[in-house]
Amino acid sequence: MASIMLACKRGASRTMWLEHTTPRVIAWCRRIAVALAFAWALLIPTSVLADELDGPLDVLSAYVIVDNGVYKLVARAAYPLNEDIRAALKDGVSLQFDFQTVVLRQRRFWTDATVVDLNVHRDLSWHMVSERFVVRDAEHSEVGSYTTIDQALQAIGSIDNWPVMVESQLESAATYQIKVRASVRRGNLPDALRSVIWWSDGWHRNSAWYAWQLPR
Repeated sequence: MASIMLACKRGASRTMWLEHTTPRVIAWCRRIAVALAFAWALLIPTSVLADELDGPLDVLSAYVIVDNGVYKLVARAAYPLNEDIRAALKDGVSLQFDFQTVVLRQRRFWTDATVVDLNVHRDLSWHMVSERFVVRDAEHSEVGSYTTIDQALQAIGSIDNWPVMVESQLESAATYQIKVRASVRRGNLPDALRSVIWWSDGWHRNSAWYAWQLPR
């Protein structure tokens, strides 16, 4: 009986110690976490915290032409350009560009049906030996090389006579909307930079949709 009472007293004492100690430990841990987060923020370069893809990203114009029953897209897009982008390319980072085209069959009492969802994919990188900006397509075939990044971005943002659908995909009584948007994101990253910016959300942007009624 005495041993049971002694065990109860010890248990009660331990419970009281935990009740008084646990809040102090939690508060202490919180202070350490805040201090570490603040110290880490001070160590991160300002360029990493900023939006690396800052600048204009817009579809400037877009329309389709019908050629022997084939709908072909002609469009122009503007992509961002700043010192962070120039420096990243020179450091070996590649950029990926997508131009997305969606055709929707409009429905009155239900959500629109997707008829077409296509992408033009292009990569931009800096070739150190030739000192030129190289543009490649989705199959990694070289599309062109340019002496300036402005010329490369202009080529990337030019869509000429791209077949997106054929007339047989359209229903005669239906109406259709076509919309396009441009996007850019970080591609391949050198090993030396992976530990610095692999987690950054600033390397992916989409433009607003550019939409119009598909001509019939």
